[in-house]
Amino acid sequence: MIYHRKAETVRAIRLTDYSPALIEQIREFTGGLVQMGRVVQKVQQPYLSVVVEKNYFKMLKGSWIVHSPEKGWRVYRHSEFEKEYEEGEHGQQSGDGAAEGL
Repeated sequence: MIYHRKAETVRAIRLTDYSPALIEQIREFTGGLVQMGRVVQKVQQPYLSVVVEKNYFKMLKGSWIVHSPEKGWRVYRHSEFEKEYEEGEHGQQSGDGAAEGL
């Protein structure tokens, strides 16, 4: 999915589940290494480990990985992403094949 916010345009994809098809789409989107893992907080929770351009990210279910030509790669929680890119008069989106959750 492509998002336009003020002067910034980013591409983003949301981790909605841990299906092999979505993991493969995230791998293609980032061009990096993507592996499953488990994080122990109060209960064990699965996550994706994403390594792209020497950056390491842990993506929990519901989070977004975002690429901005100006700021590089980032991971947002869903609420942070909505606030940054979907809310307000400047938030817009358009599809390009890398869609939210696909």
